[in-house]
Amino acid sequence: MRFVRLTSSFVIEPANPFELYRDLAPFIIATWHGQQLMVGYLLGPGRRMRGLVSKSSDGEISAAYLQSFGMEIVRGSGGRDRRYTVEKGGVRAFIALKKSLDEGITVGSVADITNTVRRRCGLGIVALARASGRPVVPLGLATSHWIALNTWDRATIHLPFSRGACAVGAPITVRRDADDTMMEQKRLEIENSLNAVTDRAYALVGKQRNWLE
Repeated sequence: MRFVRLTSSFVIEPANPFELYRDLAPFIIATWHGQQLMVGYLLGPGRRMRGLVSKSSDGEISAAYLQSFGMEIVRGSGGRDRRYTVEKGGVRAFIALKKSLDEGITVGSVADITNTVRRRCGLGIVALARASGRPVVPLGLATSHWIALNTWDRATIHLPFSRGACAVGAPITVRRDADDTMMEQKRLEIENSLNAVTDRAYALVGKQRNWLE
């Protein structure tokens, strides 16, 4: 990944998003599963961020990788029912992420639920935004050359000598008194925005990604 960064030219749209949204910080950076490995490159010197990583064996690799870029890690993940969420450490992770936001630390999390339909936002990140009062900032990443792994999320391995792009969406807020109807509306808003910025990132590098490939 460092070689990819050294041999590739990257553009961020809009430029300097951390500065652009500085008055809204801390916020929740949202990505899709399989697209989050380049997030570490957005961290500048002295910028603090905590990322949610699952407790799976794959998560061990992701955690070590992200820590090498200075990102702090919270381990745990959600599930499709409460029992699995508890077993996977999702409740503890949720509390840790909210505490981080309360302390003024920006956090990063994938928006979809593991082993479900690709590019479908779960309610977990919406609930975190409601509980913390902090906005969700959707983020899409792409390179012009990549390998899509044969996994449920078609995880991306970025390749060197590429054009790279990061597209950042407008912040999305969730009211603390949001009911089920509003939560679903915000879930769809985050999902649509994530799809839009991801597609935009690929367009910026002159490519079109088939997510059903």
